[in-house]
Amino acid sequence: MNTLDLVIYCIPLLGVTVSILYYAMVLRNSNRTRSAQLFMSLHSTMSDMEGMSAYLETMYMEWEDYADFERKYGSDNNPKAYLQRITFWNTYNNYGVLLKKGLIDPEMVYDAAGSPILMAWEKWRSIVMEQRTRYMGPNYLEHWEHLATVMRSIQESRGIVWDPPETGLEFVE
Repeated sequence: MNTLDLVIYCIPLLGVTVSILYYAMVLRNSNRTRSAQLFMSLHSTMSDMEGMSAYLETMYMEWEDYADFERKYGSDNNPKAYLQRITFWNTYNNYGVLLKKGLIDPEMVYDAAGSPILMAWEKWRSIVMEQRTRYMGPNYLEHWEHLATVMRSIQESRGIVWDPPETGLEFVE
């Protein structure tokens, strides 16, 4: 085989290799774009005026203990408060499902909503845990808990020292 035959033989192989690499890059970029679109579509329910209003109203809720919480905000006594609360609880739980399945980028979630997720989890953790015990079982909102754990890890990896206030959004002097 002479040099010319070797060159003619290698050119198509080089072309196929370049095509495969290009296709892999396009596919990777397409997957990242779909991931971002998926997250932003889900996040839009939390970032519109209605979603933010529900989040704020629930973050200002106060209670002494679980019985007081049920009297004030339980689904039997206050369906509106329940619907506001469960809407964003389920949204954060869905973020956690997508995160656990590797369908959304944790850094993107942190950049878009890390602080609100951590604040909400801190505020509601004791209620969620009590509801797991009383009604819903040990897996209830486990993906939101996972999400909060990942958000905390990202926060720490970035060197951010911040603990969400126990008072939620309430102004404290």
